[in-house]
Amino acid sequence: MDIKRMINSYTDWLKQEISVASFGQYTELTTPYLDRFNDYLQIYVKMNNDGTFTLTDDGYIIGGLIASGITFRKGSKRFNSLMRIAGNHNVSIIGEEITVNATLADFPQKKHLLVQSMLSIDDLFVVSPENVKEMFLEDIEMHFNANHIYFSKDLALLGKTGTVYNYHFHFQKSKDKPERFCNGISRLTVDKRDLTLQHWRDTQDKRGTGSELIVIYNDEFYVSEEAISGFRNYPDDGIKTVAYSERQNTENLLLFAA
Repeated sequence: MDIKRMINSYTDWLKQEISVASFGQYTELTTPYLDRFNDYLQIYVKMNNDGTFTLTDDGYIIGGLIASGITFRKGSKRFNSLMRIAGNHNVSIIGEEITVNATLADFPQKKHLLVQSMLSIDDLFVVSPENVKEMFLEDIEMHFNANHIYFSKDLALLGKTGTVYNYHFHFQKSKDKPERFCNGISRLTVDKRDLTLQHWRDTQDKRGTGSELIVIYNDEFYVSEEAISGFRNYPDDGIKTVAYSERQNTENLLLFAA
């Protein structure tokens, strides 16, 4: 096996596939690497007055993720993942731009690190179902904190059948409001709706009437009318639903207020 020849073949392919175009003070490099839309990644290079270079993706990757509904709230898991990738590749995040400075000597390495960081950050669009769930619950918690809504987390309750159920958030009974529990569902389906109803009924049978369950569902993903209407068909069960995109509506904020 001629490894050296194979490496040379790879570098030759890279050289042939990279195209260059000039736009004012920036030079656009189109690489052979593809993003999640199968478009070629492009980076922009600017020469600074001191002879160094600034390389940037011009906000393409992070801006594209934000346009697709991905959020990077400071302190969230997504934000931490973003910062970890940036640190591992020695690049900076400025606004929505991924950027790095280079000298003539280390330009190839810095260019490679920038492209690799772009690919890694673009992969944040695809996360495991468990990570989606954790991130959604974190978004809900940050929403409560931002609106000064006070809550307890991860309350385990015993149902009538002896089964223990975990509720993500709990709001104490007040003068004007009953005791309320809240669960976040990152991908609401008919099966998850039925399971939620079953768990809540068992909980209610044990605790007695008067408590309410508020289900916050992530409508960033498709949710069928059947899945939502199933909750509305049982008003006596004390279940209310809130679409995450409508969380700031006054009537929804009042559901959680003391």
